[in-house]
Amino acid sequence: MDYIEVRTETTHDAAELLAELLAEITGGAQVDDPQTIEDFVNAPVKRWDYIEEQLFDNPQRNPSVNCYLPPDEEGARMLREMGELLAQLKAQDECGFYGSLKMDVSSVKSEDWENNWKQYYKPFNVGDRLYVCPSWEKAELPEGRVLLTMDPASSFGTGSHATTRMCMEQLDQLDLDGANILDVGCGSGILACTALLLGGRHAMACDIEENAMVVTAENMDKNGLSGLRYQTRCGNLLEDESLRAQFTEKGPYDVILANIVADVLMAMCPYLPGWLAADGHLILSGIIDTRAEEVRQCFKKANMVIVNEIARDGWVMLCCKKAQ
Repeated sequence: MDYIEVRTETTHDAAELLAELLAEITGGAQVDDPQTIEDFVNAPVKRWDYIEEQLFDNPQRNPSVNCYLPPDEEGARMLREMGELLAQLKAQDECGFYGSLKMDVSSVKSEDWENNWKQYYKPFNVGDRLYVCPSWEKAELPEGRVLLTMDPASSFGTGSHATTRMCMEQLDQLDLDGANILDVGCGSGILACTALLLGGRHAMACDIEENAMVVTAENMDKNGLSGLRYQTRCGNLLEDESLRAQFTEKGPYDVILANIVADVLMAMCPYLPGWLAADGHLILSGIIDTRAEEVRQCFKKANMVIVNEIARDGWVMLCCKKAQ
């Protein structure tokens, strides 16, 4: 087997943007869009001599972005990171801009992949204090480190993707003893779990995907975190006033985590700073480097000061505090 083909369904309007995002992970991506082919063929000025008839075999198929991965550890890492990115995009795509984002894998049976990639998800250190280990691995805990047991299941969020790992590294640098935590767009719950294991008192974890609530609870349980130390909420805070009221009631928060995408972070800007404690930290991630300046300026206008910034693999994490 020479490669693994990964086909991700999308829409005509989103195809080029999605290809750019996936190419950041895989090194290359190919758009397959019947509308583009039709436009090319019917253009007033012809720029072709011959077109393969097979291109028109299924004109009703959905546009897709296709990536080709090596069938090894590196390919497994890429596939896992693609899944994390697609989960983030879909969770925040209320208007359906990106379409289904269904990911089909060929050359490896899709039903076998979830177990196959486990052999490549190995324990690793984060920062000075954390040791991340999947539940199926039996590894000795390094001295002086806190164990975080994490199984991503179908919500993704293993800590290996740059956006998540930068947040974890930032948490590792903070004094979290007794902290009240809000994790918006929690996914697998990895950041809320991390904050609690590093000393947090209580965490509120929210996501618009119901499955994320189930996986978050499972991961909390794997880490011995009592239900008294966290709560989960399913919903969209941008649209649900009652949900925002619940967040206000449970605040203020010493740490707010939002690992989503730039547009949604900026849409949340009217709310997040108001829920933050006077000396609290707002950690923003999921920001493509080309959008980072927009996010910086948006939160600066909300009287936030950036106290730390990490850039890695084309992504940026911003740690903010209220201006004094």
